[in-house]
Amino acid sequence: MSITPAEVPLPDGFGVELTPDQFEARFLALHRQLYASSEFEFAAVTRHIYRPPASYYQVDHSLFHDGQRWHLFYCTGQMRNTDAYTACMARGDWQGAAQNTVEPGIGHAAGADLADLQFVGLIEPVVQGDFDLITRSNGWAFCYGGRYGMIYGVRGVAGFVGFSLMWSDDLETWQGGAANPVLRAPAWAAPGATCKDVHVYQYEGQFLLYYITSDRDGYCSIALCTTEDWQTFIDRGPVFRAAPMLRGTMGVESPTVCFRDGLWHLFFTYGPGLCHAVSPRPDQFVQSRGNTYNVGTGYYPLGAFHATEVLQDAAGDWWLTTDRKEETRRLNRQAGRLCYRGSYEDEKTLEEGLYLSRLHWQGDQPILQRPAD
Repeated sequence: MSITPAEVPLPDGFGVELTPDQFEARFLALHRQLYASSEFEFAAVTRHIYRPPASYYQVDHSLFHDGQRWHLFYCTGQMRNTDAYTACMARGDWQGAAQNTVEPGIGHAAGADLADLQFVGLIEPVVQGDFDLITRSNGWAFCYGGRYGMIYGVRGVAGFVGFSLMWSDDLETWQGGAANPVLRAPAWAAPGATCKDVHVYQYEGQFLLYYITSDRDGYCSIALCTTEDWQTFIDRGPVFRAAPMLRGTMGVESPTVCFRDGLWHLFFTYGPGLCHAVSPRPDQFVQSRGNTYNVGTGYYPLGAFHATEVLQDAAGDWWLTTDRKEETRRLNRQAGRLCYRGSYEDEKTLEEGLYLSRLHWQGDQPILQRPAD
């Protein structure tokens, strides 16, 4: 496995289908719509669809359809270990953190319908070294070479955070890759920066891997790398950067990307909830205006949603999956209740599991609705 030591831009024009004038018209129409819109209320547009086993939680996740069933793969563990785990990590007690890990593996549920997911089991990757001693979680499944692959997050001693690969013929029994870990924080990231929450999007023979880290100036970043063969990875640099947020989710987390009618959409958790940005290209979601007053790009909040995925099914319908963590934080703030980040009191809502919202588009604006029961 190898990754480029420095960022290499995508080939000129890769993923670009709109002319500058076409993008300007689309962006201006969206911006006008947003001026007449407000954030969505969590309870009004979601319904609960999946609860993990008792005392376990569900957070960052991915959904994969094998042609017959949906498969949910999600970050999970015993949330009640949170306080002990956090204390061990803070003092550099790696063995203690491993013993109290909150992410021992990847939860797996499946069903013919998104609203009918049933628990299948806990996928527990074998510990392969110091690099994955503490956590192994948050997998993303894909097809390659006639098999199923999964890239998943790992955390090890001395602050290592990155990704490993494993392979399967049936989505249930998995074998670890021989060259793990395959990815770590890029060269432009700050020393000790995180490297997690991968989202994979396949486009024109390339696998686009979006994940989070932070740069040397302290900005939370969504990074991009690409691969064709899951052996050589090319760092494409940051696609979005923002200062840490002191209310809600501190960093930029849980990126999800989709390409629709020539426009790239980026959704991510940041501060009090879910945010949305658009771009004519897959590698730059903040751009300067240049000489055009109307187009500078940016992002806006959709509501108190946390760790979301946006997906389209085979029938062409769009969906958003999420959890209730940011909505609970909003209610806690409203009540003046302090449940500080990293505590069990802040995290326990994740034990409720997954919520579903129906998404439809008005032009390029995503509109959320509560699915029918």
